[in-house]
Amino acid sequence: MNSTQTNESPRSSQTASVVRRAGLRMTKQRRAVVDAILASKDHPTAGAIFERAKQYEPGISLATIYNCLETMAKAGVINHLHFDNGPSRFCPNFVPHVHVLDDSNNKVIDVQLKAGLCPEDIFDLPPGVTVTSMEACLRGSIPEQYHSHEQQ
Repeated sequence: MNSTQTNESPRSSQTASVVRRAGLRMTKQRRAVVDAILASKDHPTAGAIFERAKQYEPGISLATIYNCLETMAKAGVINHLHFDNGPSRFCPNFVPHVHVLDDSNNKVIDVQLKAGLCPEDIFDLPPGVTVTSMEACLRGSIPEQYHSHEQQ
């Protein structure tokens, strides 16, 4: 599908609105990057995003991918994830959650907090500390059924 066509998924359309609210223009390159990230829930690397984005915008360069990712991460449109010495990954999920990293194959999944819980319920925070966002990574093994990058 051409990135300039208007039959976007509701999630892609929602992300386009977030991009605009962040003060960014939704260029065809940013649309290709957003579509590539939203194509699955596998927390892709910049290289994987580049390969996917070429489906939407064949002439896109890797430098453009990095520039789009950096700009959108700084604007709060996507999350830039760092896992130890591995490559950076990107996540469009802004619902409060943590990441589970499979030690054997580096697959990553999102896990939301149980209903009614917030970080303050889980951690013994010092008096006066206010949590405004949370980044956490749990490590272990993830059953195979959660490894599919086709999950939606």
